[in-house]
Amino acid sequence: MKKTPIGDPVGTEEILWIKKDGGEVLITAKVGRPYQVDGDIWACPAELKGVDKKYPDIHGSGSMQALCLAIGLIKMRLGHLLEDGETLHFRNDRRAKLNFDCLDAVFGK
Repeated sequence: MKKTPIGDPVGTEEILWIKKDGGEVLITAKVGRPYQVDGDIWACPAELKGVDKKYPDIHGSGSMQALCLAIGLIKMRLGHLLEDGETLHFRNDRRAKLNFDCLDAVFGK
């Protein structure tokens, strides 16, 4: 499956992951510009650097669906970290922990 490089992202978010063992990882969530594959099929590149390898481009039945599915994948993977008891913070605010409501606010419900 195609993994389009994201040179000019349409959206990014940086999150600090403080692991259970005390290690720190800067996560960079990126979503690229949707592109038309064929007819009504569109795809959107997405990545969650620091958590997973680059994802295959996310396909949808239009540009909006592909974009929303790509953002949803990133939100879901961050939610998996929270479910596993990991701690996430916005990059510049270690005092406030991200929770599922924060993920909804940033990445949509």
